[in-house]
Amino acid sequence: MTTPATAAPADSTDPEWTGIRTLGHANRFAVWDSEFRYDGRIRVPMGVKISTVRYSYTGNGQAGMNAVEVKRGRSGVDQEFEVIDLTFLADSDLLTFTLRGDLNVDADPRPAYSRRYQIRVDVTLDNGDVRTANPEIEVLAGAWARTDPEKVGRPFVRLPYDNNWGGTPNSQAGFGYVSDNGRIPGDKFIIDLVNLRQGEQDVPGNNSDHVYYQLVHEDGTPSHFTPTPQLQKAEGHRDAGTGRKVTLPAIDLRQLGDKPGYYRFLVWPQAANPDGSPSYLSWDPAKAEDAFQLGSVYYRYTAGRRQGQFAVSPGGPVTLVRGGEPRYAGVELQAVEDGAVPPQRVRVTLPEGKGLRLGDRLIVGVVQNSEWKEVGSYKGTLSPDGRTLTFDSVDLALVGKGSKSGALVEVTASTAAPLGDTSLGFQVGDHTSASSLIRVTEI
Repeated sequence: MTTPATAAPADSTDPEWTGIRTLGHANRFAVWDSEFRYDGRIRVPMGVKISTVRYSYTGNGQAGMNAVEVKRGRSGVDQEFEVIDLTFLADSDLLTFTLRGDLNVDADPRPAYSRRYQIRVDVTLDNGDVRTANPEIEVLAGAWARTDPEKVGRPFVRLPYDNNWGGTPNSQAGFGYVSDNGRIPGDKFIIDLVNLRQGEQDVPGNNSDHVYYQLVHEDGTPSHFTPTPQLQKAEGHRDAGTGRKVTLPAIDLRQLGDKPGYYRFLVWPQAANPDGSPSYLSWDPAKAEDAFQLGSVYYRYTAGRRQGQFAVSPGGPVTLVRGGEPRYAGVELQAVEDGAVPPQRVRVTLPEGKGLRLGDRLIVGVVQNSEWKEVGSYKGTLSPDGRTLTFDSVDLALVGKGSKSGALVEVTASTAAPLGDTSLGFQVGDHTSASSLIRVTEI
């Protein structure tokens, strides 16, 4: 999660700086599938993290539904969000996240064929700032009668949720899916085609047997997998059963030569008239605004020369006396593969409310002949909230598979520090670990 990038000046017109850049969302579905899927990106000051995410459950403009942060790649089915990428820039951090949860927007829109809602998303940062977006969704009618206005009953595709369509670990894992190697398993992108007019005699658009689909990068260019919208046969049906779904085959974006980044899975349902001619009720694959977004994948592979992999684990325990002398706490580093380990950015974060204070330097050392030897010292930059120190271009002193080193910071406990156990948070490259166990005592 440490893709290097160049700095850019703050731009008051760029939603990444002032709000949330919407990468994609479940933009259109029937009242049967009242669910929220949203992918966004924000740029924040160095070290600032997402504190809470809330969204509007009913589309009333009030972000009242709380989403809980879960581990990247979990692909759960509750009200949750994941930070799926963290890019360190020279002057800021770029956070990409995926959000999922339930909605209550299933009121029948008839006599109109659909109803539109704006779903407010509020992202609160741990520096107190609040970022907001208002993606629009279109909710289609889930019933049709001959007496309804002409566009009611347009074909649609289901928005998979929970476990109703199968899949691993669930049916909705194809939205906000993360792939570090470019591979997308064959159960992630699900197409379930519904036509409420299916088989009805002498009415326009009464037969659906295919859709068009395409995988499109965030910059608007299509994946090599789908250079143009591709035809996919699917059995149209008018009931809510999920047994007639089709799934795309496994996809390897890296093998195809696709660029890293965010991709939307777009689908255009089709319908034909009784005479077999295309129906005006179909959704036009030549129009991006006609697409249903049913999924997304974040592909963050970065090619380059082979680099050694390493692991990070807590260092040995440390005892701090309230108001006493500083001690050193940190992590142990170990190379788990051959190959050069490039310099890494290291971040050390204080636990909140524990009365600890950090020194301003990171010490890297190795053990030689049973003695600790310092091999590097780095001065850090303190975050605006005073809790995180960032050290750039740190040489971890790992020289081959099995080699070990340590990274330490000076820490003291105030006279009012709570007694008991705590630890610092370390992030070394894209690896995270607690520090040494820190035990705060009276004497």
